Amino acid sequence: MTDPNVPETPWRQVEKPEYGYSVWVPSHWAERPPNLKNSPWETARFAEPDDRRHSVIVFRNPVFRSQTPLEHAESIRESLTSAGFAEFELTETTVASRPGARIDCVRRDAGRVWAVREYLVHTGEAVLCLGLGSAAPDEDDALFDELAARWEVTAA
Repeated sequence: MTDPNVPETPWRQVEKPEYGYSVWVPSHWAERPPNLKNSPWETARFAEPDDRRHSVIVFRNPVFRSQTPLEHAESIRESLTSAGFAEFELTETTVASRPGARIDCVRRDAGRVWAVREYLVHTGEAVLCLGLGSAAPDEDDALFDELAARWEVTAA
């Protein structure tokens, strides 16, 4: 069912079999190289070329110890807190047809906001994270719901 709040837009699938996922993004969005200064685990980055108000980043973190997705979200919260994020909400959810976790948080600065929504799932050897960021979170809610609903994890 199509969400009436999401404008009709063609989507394209970007497969990353080497990382165990595929992501669907609006067809006019550009893929940019991963920013390894942001995170050494970043595997893909997408944004609308003329609109920097929203972006998608996908991370693939190695599993260092047995954790649930929610426990892993707790450790990510520590990193995000040190980067100036606050107002955290961590919840268990299903994403990519798997049990997972969702992190919501914001960073506020000089009257601006950058809202982050991250979805985490475990595979046998990694934690995959679909990271969605927006400077207009209310406007992007439906878009982010659709991006999360279309995310596919192909790793075991």
